[in-house]
Amino acid sequence: MSRREFRADLDAPRPAAAFVMAIAASLTLAVTRQIAPAVLAVAAVAIALGAWRRESPHPAQRSPWLLNPILGAIAAFALALWIQGALAMVALAHFAVLTQALQLLDARPRRSEFLLVALALFQVVLAANLTDSLLFPPLLVVFSMAAVWTLMVHTLRAEAIEAGEASAVRGVVTRQLLGMTCTASLLTVVLALVIFPLLPRIRAGAFVSGGLGGSLAVSGFSDRIELGDLGRIRLDPQLAMRVDTLRGEEPPPESAYWRGLAFDHFDGRRWSVTPAQRSIVPGSAEIGLALASERRGQRLVQRIVREPVTSGVLFSAGRGLRVQGALGRVERDANGAFYAFSSAPERIAYTLTSAPDVAPDEVLRRDRALAPRAAGERFLQLPELSPAVRELAGRLVEGLDTDAERARAIEAHLRRNGRYTDAPPAHGQDGASPIESFLLDRTEGHCEYFASAMVVLARAAGLPARLVNGFAGGEHNSIAGFVEVRQSDAHTWVEVHYEEAGWVRYDPTPSDLRLAGASALSARDRLAALQSALEFWWFRNVIDYDRGRQMAALRGLWLAWHAWRGPRAQETAGVPSPSRDGAGLPLRALGWAALGLAVAGSLALATRAGRARRASPVPHYYREALRLVARRGPRRRAAATARAHAVALAPALGPEAAAAFTRVTELYLAERFGGHAAQAEAAAALRELRDSLRP
Repeated sequence: MSRREFRADLDAPRPAAAFVMAIAASLTLAVTRQIAPAVLAVAAVAIALGAWRRESPHPAQRSPWLLNPILGAIAAFALALWIQGALAMVALAHFAVLTQALQLLDARPRRSEFLLVALALFQVVLAANLTDSLLFPPLLVVFSMAAVWTLMVHTLRAEAIEAGEASAVRGVVTRQLLGMTCTASLLTVVLALVIFPLLPRIRAGAFVSGGLGGSLAVSGFSDRIELGDLGRIRLDPQLAMRVDTLRGEEPPPESAYWRGLAFDHFDGRRWSVTPAQRSIVPGSAEIGLALASERRGQRLVQRIVREPVTSGVLFSAGRGLRVQGALGRVERDANGAFYAFSSAPERIAYTLTSAPDVAPDEVLRRDRALAPRAAGERFLQLPELSPAVRELAGRLVEGLDTDAERARAIEAHLRRNGRYTDAPPAHGQDGASPIESFLLDRTEGHCEYFASAMVVLARAAGLPARLVNGFAGGEHNSIAGFVEVRQSDAHTWVEVHYEEAGWVRYDPTPSDLRLAGASALSARDRLAALQSALEFWWFRNVIDYDRGRQMAALRGLWLAWHAWRGPRAQETAGVPSPSRDGAGLPLRALGWAALGLAVAGSLALATRAGRARRASPVPHYYREALRLVARRGPRRRAAATARAHAVALAPALGPEAAAAFTRVTELYLAERFGGHAAQAEAAAALRELRDSLRP
C-alpha cells in the first residue's frame, strides 16, 4: 500500500483542537453581524454534536446518502442568498460556516485535516473583509494556534499508525510540544505586525459586490427626502460617525454641525436637489482633493470615520475646502454636496478641511441676501401655499431694515412659538400642505418641519434659502477625545445666501429636546466609551492603513534614517553634530532599543533552537547510521518512512550492511514510538553497520 493510499483510509477521531479552531473561525464571522442568527445556531448545534460523538460517531455520520445532500442544500442556500441581493462575500460566509459544521459532523475516513483547516481559514479571511471589531485579533490568534495544533496532531497520529504503534502518539503529543506550537504562532503574529507597514493595501474586489437582487441597503441620507424621513433616522441609536479634531477649535455640542446634503426644490411634501446631475471633482482624494477655493479665515481640520451611508455623502463641519482619504471618485451635486458613491456600503475615514458657515450679525447687517448668480430662482421657488403663509412672513419681517434681521426674526419666531417632538401630529390630513398645517395650526414637529417652515417663510420674504440635512451635537468621548455622532443626532437646518458671506447657517429648531442632556457617566457608559475609543484606534491605525498612509510611514522612516545618519556623517568629518543638544536623543534611543530587542530575540531563538536539537526525538545512533549510509545510496525523501528508506537503500548497501541498517531502523522505531530503549543493542547494531561498510 502506498503512502497516499494509506492516508486516504485513515479513520480516527478528529483532534479536539479542530473543534476549537472551528469555533474561533465561526466567531470571527459572528462578530461581523452579517451571518443570520439561525445559521449560527444551526452551526453551533452541529459543532456540539460533532464534539459529543467524536469518539463514538453515529452511523448517520458516515452515510454519504445523508451528508452529500446536506452539502448540496447548503450550496443552494448560499446561492439563493446571493440571488436575493446579499453580498457575494456574505453568501460565501454562510456557505463556509455551514460547510465547516457539516465537516465536523462527518465521521467518514479522511485523507487529512487540510479541508477543514482550509474552510476555517476561508472564514477568517472573509471576516477580515467584513469587520473591524476588536474581537477579531484575539480570535485570529486562537485560530492560528488551533489550526497548527490540529494539523500537527493529525500528522503525528498518521505517522504512529503507519509505524504500527497507534498508542505511541500519546507520548509524543506533550505539553512541551503544545507550548512550542503556541510560541511559534505568537511569533508569527509578531512578525506579521512587523511587516504590516510594508504590505500593499488591497481591497476585496468582486466579493464585495451584490448579487442579482441589487446592492446592500444601508440606512442613511438620500438626495430626495419626504417630510418625516429624517425623523425615522433619529429613532436609530446606531453609530453614524466618529470625529477627531486635528487642528482648529472644536465647537461645543450645541453648535457642532456636520453638513451633508442641501435641497433647493420643495413641492409641499418632498425636498429634492435640482438639477439632479453631478460633476466629477478632478484630482485624487488619496493625495488630497481641493473641493473649493480657500479664502483667509478660520480653518477646522477633522478626521472623520463615517459608517455606511446609502448615497455615499461626505459630511463636513461647514464649507468643505479639502478632503483626503481612500474615497475613490468624488462627485459634487448642484448644491455643493460631495459624494463618494463607491464607499457607500463601507466604513471609511477621511480628513476634511472646512471653513465655518456662520458669520457675526454685525457683519451680516452690512451685507444683503442675494441668490448665487448661476442659481436663477431655484432658491426662491415655492409651491402653491395658502395666502396666510405669505401674510405671516410679511408680519414677521415688517419694519426690519436688513436681510440679516429678517432672517433672524423668522428663526426666532419658530424657536419661540414651536415645540419640538420626534412624534409630530398628522399634519396635512385636511388636504393642505403639511407645512401650512405646521405654520398655521399646530407648530409641533421635529427638525424637518421647523427647517422647511423657515425656508418657506424666508423665500416668501424674498430671502434665498435652502434646506440642509446632516448631524448636530454628538457625544464627546472623554477617553480618546473624539466626538461620537449617532443616527439619533441626525438634524435639519437652513442656509441663507448672502452676497459677500455666502451660505450662512440658521437653526430654527428649539434645542430643548434636540440635544441630549449632559450627565455624569456611569460605569457602563465609561466601559462603552473605552470600547469605542479602542475600536476607533484599531480602525484608524490598522483597518484604514491605506496606501497614502503607507507611503507617508515609509517616507517618515526614510527621513528619520537620514536625520539619524546626517549627524553621524558630520561627526566623522569633524563637524560638530547639531544633535548634541538633545533633539536627536529620542530617535537615537528608539534605534538602540530596537537593535537591543532584535539581538535579544535572536539569542532567545538560538537558545530555543539549541534546546530543540538537544531534545531531538531521533536517537543519536540512528542519526549516525544515516550519516554512514548517506554516501552509499539515495538520500531519504521527506515523505518516506524509516522502513521505506531502509528498503530503498538495501540494493546499494549489500546484504550485510542492509541487514545491519534494517536492525538499527527497527530499534529506532521501537524506541521512538514504543518507548523501548535498547542502547546496548543499538550500539552493537551500529558497530556491525560500520564494520560492514568498511572496504
